[in-house]
Amino acid sequence: MRTAVIDSSCLINLIHLDLASKLILFFDRVYIPRNVQTEFNKKHRSRYRLNKLFRTGVFEKCMCKDETNFRILRFEVDAGEAEALVQAQEKGAEFVLVDERRAREIGVRQGLRPCGTVRLLARLRQDGHAEDTWVLVRRLRKELRFRVGDDVVEKAIESADIAI
Repeated sequence: MRTAVIDSSCLINLIHLDLASKLILFFDRVYIPRNVQTEFNKKHRSRYRLNKLFRTGVFEKCMCKDETNFRILRFEVDAGEAEALVQAQEKGAEFVLVDERRAREIGVRQGLRPCGTVRLLARLRQDGHAEDTWVLVRRLRKELRFRVGDDVVEKAIESADIAI
């Protein structure tokens, strides 16, 4: 079973573009940690969109059990990223869906496969499920102040044919 744990930045971006439900094309289960849910609800004040994902049966709420590891990671990354990394280990997930560079580095150290918003967008585009990656990235930059370098976008587009 292909399992992922998602961080708030990826979740917010994908929901904003109405593409979060497309994660079922890549994963059998996507866990959304409590801190990620809280951050999403603070920024978007809309539990409806999140609850809609939970009703699919693919997205599932989860809570961190290893508080010690969570507190240690909090020194390096924010709460959502820390909990996503801990949850990925606890749930035996292969993937962690995060955008922040430091969280991705920690994920690799933990034996996880990190995947960010732009990589997901490029792959969705490759498979015909999303519009042009650059159009989507520009929209995120304008509407959500999404920060990503052009080099990261180019690299994601170049590697889009590699399966997630």
